[in-house]
Amino acid sequence: MNELDLAQFVAAVHTYAPKWEATAIQWQLTLGPDYEKRAAGVVCETGDMVGWFSIWTSGEAELEVGNLDTGVVDCVHYDLANPEELSARLDDLTRRLTEQT
Repeated sequence: MNELDLAQFVAAVHTYAPKWEATAIQWQLTLGPDYEKRAAGVVCETGDMVGWFSIWTSGEAELEVGNLDTGVVDCVHYDLANPEELSARLDDLTRRLTEQT
């Protein structure tokens, strides 16, 4: 597989930012050091939920969403093949942070 361009991830996060901010989700983008497999991630937080989405240039990705009240954390691993899958995972993150339990 070709390397995933982390610039696509950065652009996607900035596309989602207004939606997150409109629903009171605070977010922070991070870029990892320049190792063999570079990584980037975003941490999102609402009042009682925290989500982490990390992605590597290999296309591997991890989505973790935790409920601060219950301590329950859900982790899912993905192998992304294209930018559409990246958007789908960011949709998952957004949905999990905003759905009412």
